[in-house]
Amino acid sequence: ETPRIPLIHADFHEWAAGYSGVKFNLLHCDFPYGIKADGQQQGNNVTTYGGYADGPDVYFNLLDTLEMSMSNVVADAAHLIFWFSMDYYEMTKERLTLMGWKVNPFPLIWNKSDNTGLLPDPQRGPRRVYETAFFASRGDRLVVQPVSNIVSHPGKDKSIHMSEKPVPMLRHFFRMVCDSNSVVLDPTAGSANALKAAEGLNANFVLGLEKEKE
Repeated sequence: ETPRIPLIHADFHEWAAGYSGVKFNLLHCDFPYGIKADGQQQGNNVTTYGGYADGPDVYFNLLDTLEMSMSNVVADAAHLIFWFSMDYYEMTKERLTLMGWKVNPFPLIWNKSDNTGLLPDPQRGPRRVYETAFFASRGDRLVVQPVSNIVSHPGKDKSIHMSEKPVPMLRHFFRMVCDSNSVVLDPTAGSANALKAAEGLNANFVLGLEKEKE
């Protein structure tokens, strides 16, 4: 029986190279940030949920695959929500622009209202209690409805993944771009919360890829 929310055990690099099906008009990309997050101060997150490869090479290799798959995966008119670390703001914006995305320079912001987040160096700097995502479009695709570019929601709201993003937070931003015409892809789906948010907004079709079977 086909699951309500299709989630494929697949590696984005391999899947994208051979894909020839329907093209997606809404991409949600939450790649590993390339900042070695599992080595930073995370409380018990790594122990509880397990870590994952998070070096710069992982991040930029995924960007390479996204670029190479624009013609066979992404519709001519599409939206993109792309989570990234501020460490790579300029590089990421430039790469997405070169792919043909019109990138809004003012990022979407998830403010973690419970004051959780990475603490890279507790003796030299603050805790990072917000995360950022670029909002981009291709082919001048219009939004469904405008929403604020910042939303507050607790960061501890997770059950599966070390860096899991909560459904209510994702739903806030998805309201801007997701409706019954949306064909949604999350190429590194993790807990599949983005797919749940899209399905809850009556997306026409959603698909997630996740290389870690468990």
